[in-house]
Amino acid sequence: MTLVRSDNYMVIQGWMVGELGLKGNELLVYALIYGFSQASGQAFTGTVQYLSDWCNASKRSVLGCLKALVERGLLRKEETQGAFLKACR
Repeated sequence: MTLVRSDNYMVIQGWMVGELGLKGNELLVYALIYGFSQASGQAFTGTVQYLSDWCNASKRSVLGCLKALVERGLLRKEETQGAFLKACR
């Protein structure tokens, strides 16, 4: 079962390809996160499984994309440790 509903969508903007040089799953992951975090104070708090479902890729592949995007300075990752699990935004 996928977390992506048939009425969900994402927007890939030209500058994501032309200026940032993104492609493949990195482009999809970036576009999804960008869509959730455009307004001031907003951040993507979804799961790796959600991103994985959108990309039709493994969680491992998505985690690699996230790591690469953070290393390139295109995403900022904030971690908080709760009582039972670690959350990232």
